[in-house]
Amino acid sequence: MNAPKITVLGGAGFIGSHLVRHLRELDCDCEVPERDDETIFRRPLGRVIYAIGLTADFRSRPLETVEAHVCLLRRLLQTAECESLTYLSSTRVYAGSADTRESAPLCVNPNDGSDLYNLSKLMGESLCLHGGRPGLKVVRLSNVVGLRREPDIFLDQLLEEGCRTGRVVFRTAPESRKDYVHVDDVVRLVGLIALSEATGIYNVASGEGVTNREIAEALRAEMGFEVSTVPDAPAWEFTAIDISKARDLFAYRPRKFADYFPGYLQDYRRFHSA
Repeated sequence: MNAPKITVLGGAGFIGSHLVRHLRELDCDCEVPERDDETIFRRPLGRVIYAIGLTADFRSRPLETVEAHVCLLRRLLQTAECESLTYLSSTRVYAGSADTRESAPLCVNPNDGSDLYNLSKLMGESLCLHGGRPGLKVVRLSNVVGLRREPDIFLDQLLEEGCRTGRVVFRTAPESRKDYVHVDDVVRLVGLIALSEATGIYNVASGEGVTNREIAEALRAEMGFEVSTVPDAPAWEFTAIDISKARDLFAYRPRKFADYFPGYLQDYRRFHSA
């Protein structure tokens, strides 16, 4: 039996590189085209995972954000030869929503510059779901914990600050919470979704919020950082991400934050000291 051919676009990035490693361990025929490789529009790609995107710098690069999340995708859907396509989106699109099921209606505000990211991801999702191509699916990723070189999520920004100064200052209240999921759980589930015949939208998250207080305790215990919170820090809280669809269809059982985070902190220390 021939190994399934998978093309990972954005395979040099954080999520993409972990996906490529995982898929090759499964003996998939995994290809990672170079950026700006025009041949992807003229040759068979097999199953495509679209991991191209901008994260932390979308505010300073709005045009590049839309190009990555929408324009290149549109061209691919119009011209490329692929069996299926899995588009990596974000659970950020649930901001301000009390319902985080994949079928929930969502609210965005074009007057808010922060919503440009959500709008571009939602446009990409809509192209996948309603662009007239079969076999398309959308994965909404939560805050992914894993070793990366650029601190583009909140946790890594804290760790960078702590390693540089020995201190971490939280600017949001201790009860503030977010959803964090380990990259190994992410790539296993994304691989299953991409190789399956399933279509539609899938949340890939932990399903549980982690508070700043829990993070602070781990940073003190495992890293020895001095931790404080600015006076009158505002509290924010994201609604827990519903993962029942992935759990029911793919037997998805992500690890608990408390189970993997201490080990991740030690890996982080070794990775960045090297």
